[in-house]
This record gives sequence, structure tokens and C-alpha cells, in this order.
Amino acid sequence: MHYTNKSKAILNWYDCRKRNLPWRSSKNPYKVWLSEVMLQQTQVETVIPYYENWLNNYPTILSVANADLDDLLKIWEGLGYYTRCRNFYRAAREVVSKFNCKIPDQIDRFRTLPGVGDYIAGAVMSIAFNQSHVAIDGNHRRVISRVLGLKSLSRYNQKRLKSYLRKLIAINRPGDMNQALMDIGSSICKPRSTCCIECPLHNSCRAYLSGKPLSYPDKISGKRIPVKNIVAALFEREDKILISKRPERGLLGGLWELPNTEIPNGSNPQESLKNILNKKNSHNIKVGENVGEIKHTFTHFKMNVSLYHCKVSNYSVSEPMSKWVSFSDLNQYAFSKANHKLFGLIKKENV
Repeated sequence: MHYTNKSKAILNWYDCRKRNLPWRSSKNPYKVWLSEVMLQQTQVETVIPYYENWLNNYPTILSVANADLDDLLKIWEGLGYYTRCRNFYRAAREVVSKFNCKIPDQIDRFRTLPGVGDYIAGAVMSIAFNQSHVAIDGNHRRVISRVLGLKSLSRYNQKRLKSYLRKLIAINRPGDMNQALMDIGSSICKPRSTCCIECPLHNSCRAYLSGKPLSYPDKISGKRIPVKNIVAALFEREDKILISKRPERGLLGGLWELPNTEIPNGSNPQESLKNILNKKNSHNIKVGENVGEIKHTFTHFKMNVSLYHCKVSNYSVSEPMSKWVSFSDLNQYAFSKANHKLFGLIKKENV
């Protein structure tokens, strides 16, 4: 009865207060899965136009499997965390080849697909297939930590948290329960602010009853983010510039970029670029004026990029992942936000 009452209160709140989001209008496992992939570490408002545009171009899992990865990355461009896109593409191909285009409704099988972790597996199984699986993310951890009065997220407390969630979702509507707790965490039980009186769990929430809900759980001090210095080259030939494609695996895998390299902190960017280019190429390359600098932040590091105009005679492309492209055709290729900042410099300086 204890958990039944809590479940009813949460679901009643959700029925009245749930956010109107495009992926909630369907239980189609492909659409649910896509939304959960896009929502990883990305705000809802950012995801909505990408989600709708993706479905307009790729309405089924088969259409994703048959697509060209470069085209998928172009649609994903700007959403960040591009490994999600590459993994979703690989997973779609496995669904077609191993499961006859049918997304597995058994969590163990679904969990074997590229990019499918515990959270996505639990979310898709509960929302699309109405199965009692938890989907625990930062919102769930914060809300239930406050309800249970957990100061630390130790291994023992993680087990308590998961056990509590399992009992809640086992009662009724597991998918809605997972989404309701997500909405509570994103709207009224936030990291830096709360509106406890509106929460369906406030009467039994230990953090609320303590009078200090924001002190639960303990804040984890962030690590200092390292800074990398990058120097990039703008090669021009007639009305074209040189771009290169990053390896499929690794940061920003499969995206295009202006040729660049990391240099030691404190070194002279112009001299460093000149030495690197002349060692790598037999051509006489002249590093010209500085076009400008941009700053960009990733999850685990920051980078400062200095862009230099480079002049070279009879420069031919020998690397298979490099090509000359006109400015007017750049929109056909997928670039990172950092490279778009560099293009902004080029336009601003009218290079």
C-alpha cells in the first residue's frame, strides 16, 4: 500500500502536468529509442527540431540502416556527442540484419546493440513495451536521493535507490512512471532550486522534511577542465578551401574540419604550424596572417584555436580523407560547432 499510494500520486501528477513532447505521442519503439538517444546529455528544447527533422528524412529503422553515415551526421550536425549518431546507425543495421527489422522487445537482446546502455534499454522497454524496467538518469537519482534522504551516492545507496524505483514502476504504467520522475526532476526538483509544495512526493520526502532539500545529495566538486591549444590552417586554391575528414572512431568521428593540430602550451602558433606543415609536406608552404582565434568547450576539455591563412603553390591532395571544396558547397558536409566558429571568422574577416 505504501508504494501504491506513491505511484498513484506520481501518475496523477504526471497526467495533469506532463510536458507535451513530440515523442510522447507514440509508443513506436523506433521513435522512443531515437528520442532517448538524442536526449542523452542534451536539453529537450535543443532536441525537438532535430528529432522532427530526423523523422522527416528517416521515418523507419530500415531507412536509417540504408542511409549513408555522412548524411546522418549532417542531419545530426550541431547536436553534439556524435558517437550517439554513429552508434545508432550501427545499431539500426544490426536490427535489420539480426532481427529482421524488428527492434527486440527483450531487454537482454536490445542491450547488445551498439550504444544501448542501461538507461536507454530501461527507457525503451518501459515506454515502448510497457515492461517494468527502471531508467535511471541524473533526474531520477536526484529526486529519489531527496525522497530517501541520501547524502551520498555510494554503491550501497545506489542499490537502495534502484530498489525503490523498481518497486514504484512495478505497480502500474512503468513507462509513464519513468517519464514522470524525469519531469519532476527537470521542472520542480532541480539541482539548484526546488518547488517542493508542488511535488507529489513532498509529504514523505526526507529532504523536504529536513528543511534543506538542496543539500541532498552532496555536491560533487568538479575537476578542473584542461585547456588544449590548437592551430588550424586555411588553405585556399582559387575559390576552394582544403578540408579533411576525421577518423570514424574517436572525438567528432566522421566529421569534416579545417586541417589542424594540437601544439604545446606556450609555443608560438604561427611558428609551430609552419614547422609542422613543412615537415609533413614537400611543398614550400608559407604561413600567412592570423585570421583570428576561437574558444570552444567540450565535456572534458576546452580548446583555443588559432587560424592562419596558408599559401602554397601546386598543392595536390594525396590523403584520401582530404578534398578541395568551394565555400558554396560547405553546407553539404558535416562540421563541428568549433569549425563553424572558424568559418564565422573567415566570413567576418572577409578572407
